[in-house]
Amino acid sequence: MNRREQYIAEKYKQEGWKPLRNGAPDFIMLKVNDNEIKEIIAVEVKSPNGRFTYEQKVWREIMKKAGINYRLEVIE
Repeated sequence: MNRREQYIAEKYKQEGWKPLRNGAPDFIMLKVNDNEIKEIIAVEVKSPNGRFTYEQKVWREIMKKAGINYRLEVIE
Protein backbone atom coordinates (compact mmCIF):
# COMPACT_ATOMS: atom_id res chain seq x y z
CA MET A 1 0.00 0.00 0.00
CA ASN A 2 1.45 3.37 -0.94
CA ARG A 3 1.44 6.45 1.28
CA ARG A 4 -1.77 7.89 -0.19
CA GLU A 5 -3.63 4.61 0.10
CA GLN A 6 -2.50 4.22 3.72
CA TYR A 7 -3.72 7.72 4.55
CA ILE A 8 -7.15 7.08 3.02
CA ALA A 9 -7.41 3.60 4.61
CA GLU A 10 -6.68 5.10 8.04
CA LYS A 11 -9.15 7.92 7.47
CA TYR A 12 -11.95 5.45 6.72
CA LYS A 13 -10.93 3.05 9.53
CA GLN A 14 -11.39 5.92 11.99
CA GLU A 15 -14.94 6.27 10.67
CA GLY A 16 -15.60 2.58 11.36
CA TRP A 17 -14.96 1.15 7.86
CA LYS A 18 -12.96 -2.03 7.26
CA PRO A 19 -10.90 -2.03 4.04
CA LEU A 20 -10.67 -5.32 2.17
CA ARG A 21 -7.27 -5.89 0.60
CA ASN A 22 -7.56 -9.61 -0.17
CA GLY A 23 -10.07 -12.23 -1.22
CA ALA A 24 -11.40 -10.64 -4.40
CA PRO A 25 -12.65 -13.15 -6.97
CA ASP A 26 -10.01 -14.64 -9.25
CA PHE A 27 -11.74 -13.18 -12.29
CA ILE A 28 -14.26 -10.53 -13.17
CA MET A 29 -15.58 -11.68 -16.56
CA LEU A 30 -17.19 -9.24 -18.96
CA LYS A 31 -19.41 -10.07 -21.90
CA VAL A 32 -19.01 -7.14 -24.31
CA ASN A 33 -20.96 -6.42 -27.50
CA ASP A 34 -20.48 -3.26 -29.61
CA ASN A 35 -18.17 -1.83 -26.90
CA GLU A 36 -20.96 -2.13 -24.33
CA ILE A 37 -20.77 -4.34 -21.26
CA LYS A 38 -23.75 -6.68 -21.49
CA GLU A 39 -23.05 -8.99 -18.56
CA ILE A 40 -20.64 -9.32 -15.63
CA ILE A 41 -19.79 -12.43 -13.66
CA ALA A 42 -17.33 -12.97 -10.82
CA VAL A 43 -15.51 -16.31 -10.85
CA GLU A 44 -13.62 -17.93 -7.97
CA VAL A 45 -11.42 -20.95 -8.81
CA LYS A 46 -10.79 -23.62 -6.18
CA SER A 47 -9.30 -27.08 -5.97
CA PRO A 48 -11.66 -29.88 -4.86
CA ASN A 49 -10.49 -29.45 -1.25
CA GLY A 50 -10.10 -25.66 -1.41
CA ARG A 51 -11.75 -23.53 1.28
CA PHE A 52 -13.06 -19.98 1.22
CA THR A 53 -11.24 -17.45 3.37
CA TYR A 54 -13.23 -14.96 5.42
CA GLU A 55 -12.44 -12.25 2.85
CA GLN A 56 -13.61 -14.46 -0.04
CA LYS A 57 -16.91 -15.04 1.76
CA VAL A 58 -17.31 -11.29 2.21
CA TRP A 59 -16.57 -10.65 -1.49
CA ARG A 60 -19.11 -13.31 -2.49
CA GLU A 61 -21.74 -11.53 -0.39
CA ILE A 62 -20.76 -8.14 -1.85
CA MET A 63 -21.16 -9.49 -5.38
CA LYS A 64 -24.54 -11.01 -4.58
CA LYS A 65 -25.80 -7.76 -3.03
CA ALA A 66 -24.56 -5.82 -6.06
CA GLY A 67 -26.50 -8.15 -8.35
CA ILE A 68 -23.38 -9.68 -9.91
CA ASN A 69 -23.55 -13.37 -10.71
CA TYR A 70 -20.89 -15.18 -8.64
CA ARG A 71 -19.63 -18.56 -9.78
CA LEU A 72 -17.39 -21.11 -8.13
CA GLU A 73 -15.35 -23.29 -10.49
CA VAL A 74 -13.79 -26.38 -8.90
CA ILE A 75 -11.00 -27.97 -10.89
CA GLU A 76 -8.13 -30.39 -10.22
